[in-house]
Amino acid sequence: MLNRLPTPTQLPGLSAMLDDIGNPAPPAIARALGVSPAAVRRWIAQDQAPRPAMLALFWVTRWGLSLADAEAVNLARLRSGEAAAWRREADALRLELARVLAVGDFGAANDASLFPTPQAPRPGLQLVMA
Repeated sequence: MLNRLPTPTQLPGLSAMLDDIGNPAPPAIARALGVSPAAVRRWIAQDQAPRPAMLALFWVTRWGLSLADAEAVNLARLRSGEAAAWRREADALRLELARVLAVGDFGAANDASLFPTPQAPRPGLQLVMA
């Protein structure tokens, strides 16, 4: 997940990011980032802010929102493909089960019987009780 963060060379400059989000006033930026307005003014003068501030601002620019949107679309497509694969496997298993059940149930030699029925004597044989 951390490999998805933009590298310092991929981050636009502070002035470009501030332009992109409408050039908010330093006090507004300071409130959003939890720093002093003086710090924001210093960053603007240097056109550089500490990396955490740059990353925070990046994610509200069109570039950051575009990356987040692309990630969401890619994950949705991946999960949709996985769901379709599981659905196909379930359908194939249902067909296989239907085929096996269609063959018939002839019982097995070791099937348990809840109500055993006595065997009727075969014609021509006499039971001798002694």
